[in-house]
Amino acid sequence: MRFVTVKDTEWTYPDRLEYASGGQEFTLHSARNSYAAGQLILEGVPAGASVSVCVTGTVAEFPLEAYELVPVMVEDNANLREQDYNEYIPSRKAPYYLYDCAKPLGQTLTPHSGNAGLYLAFRIPADAKPAVYVGDITVCVAGEIVNVPVVLRVYAATVPETESLKIIHGFSVGHVARYHGTEDKPEETRRLADLYLRMLRRARQNMLYVGGVKVLSRPDENGSGEWAFDFTPLVESVKHYISLGYQYFNMSSVGGRKSWKESTSLVAGMPAMSYEAYRYLSAYLPALQKVLEENGWIDRFYMGVSDEPNDANATEFRALCGLVRKFAPKIRLLDALSYTAVHGALDVWVPLNAEYEKHRQEFEGFRVGNDEIWTYVCCGPRGEGYINRFMDYPLLSTRYLYWGNYKYDLRGYLHWAANIYQPGQNPFEQNCPEHRNADAVCILPPGDTHIVYPGQGEPWMSLRLEAQRASAEDYELLRQIAKHDKAKADEICALGFRKYNDVDYDVNRFEQTRIALLKAASECLGQ
Repeated sequence: MRFVTVKDTEWTYPDRLEYASGGQEFTLHSARNSYAAGQLILEGVPAGASVSVCVTGTVAEFPLEAYELVPVMVEDNANLREQDYNEYIPSRKAPYYLYDCAKPLGQTLTPHSGNAGLYLAFRIPADAKPAVYVGDITVCVAGEIVNVPVVLRVYAATVPETESLKIIHGFSVGHVARYHGTEDKPEETRRLADLYLRMLRRARQNMLYVGGVKVLSRPDENGSGEWAFDFTPLVESVKHYISLGYQYFNMSSVGGRKSWKESTSLVAGMPAMSYEAYRYLSAYLPALQKVLEENGWIDRFYMGVSDEPNDANATEFRALCGLVRKFAPKIRLLDALSYTAVHGALDVWVPLNAEYEKHRQEFEGFRVGNDEIWTYVCCGPRGEGYINRFMDYPLLSTRYLYWGNYKYDLRGYLHWAANIYQPGQNPFEQNCPEHRNADAVCILPPGDTHIVYPGQGEPWMSLRLEAQRASAEDYELLRQIAKHDKAKADEICALGFRKYNDVDYDVNRFEQTRIALLKAASECLGQ
């Protein structure tokens, strides 16, 4: 049976067997407290073929996680203009099937176009001995044996257990219930949601959006009576998330836009600058701050004000930020935004990576006192060479996301969607769905809605999620090197990432860059 090994930094497809990083063995390099992974594409696999995997040699000291690659449809290169095409973008012209999804390997394979794919990841513990480990991965498919030699170099470099980069992807328990058919089974929904959350933690996500505050009473039509709230659901959910390893939380936004073209924002359905909204804020915000203080969570929490302010609502946005600060001065304010006149309004600025690159001087001017700058991507940027996590961009585009955080000292990363599949969307067959936001309607680029798949009775991770995990680990190693020799760290970063729209997409050169990173991080430890 023909096979090819492929680096974990290159996309694979069910209808191809030729790859830039293709080979006949796994040559792997890894830090400790990390993973050493690669892909194996098998040709001529019978439908329903039995499969088993075993490891021999010294490399068998490390646990092997084995996954079957599941093809997903990229039906369109949505919103990508012809003038944005280059040697690497799009990585393939749609429509086509792509191996982005990885499900735990079962006893049989489901080939597509006669081929099947495996994603194989060795778990390297923090106390592993730095050395070269060798052996074989033996895959038995329908009684036919495939032996794949493995050479694994484990470096002294060690990824820290605790992240210094704050990472948040929007996660929805409601979408878990809807896509797994458990809306009337709360215990099963919670079990599944915990599997999703553990999968995101595996990728070093350490922050979640939270809400769940109940309104107990509100003023009547005549304005008499007071707002009252029950924070019990919020407190219970946060305690549970902390038990799963999450450290930080983004409280649901106080307000939201009425229209992309209007100045008015809404607070609890009321115009933000109205007297009624003022009464609501004056009751809700002090009560929320008190609950956070009582639980010792003030330093864990951030709050959105009104997502993505623009030129139309910038003035009202700043006024609303002032009201929030008046009633809850200890809660840090955070919002995603493009460049617009909202300077001084927030504590944490989260510009689109292209907006930061284009307006770097202005955004750096926002960094006053303890203010922080993070970054985000969503359905944009799309074009001009800017990196994003889209399915029709090279997989290295996703891998480089946190290299930008290192280069520009951006302390966090945000994306709106871990599992925000749109109404009626089957993410295995549709990845460019229609999306509505206030009065705006658009078709999303492939993969923007999710980075985790709703598998059969469990979540299935994506190769993009794995690329983001590896990127977060690269970030930590670059920071370690920089503490000893910043010029060296900057030099290594520049080998792959120079700007958000200037990265090296050659997978074989990236492998050499990654080896340089691992060697330099090991030298920091004197090894």
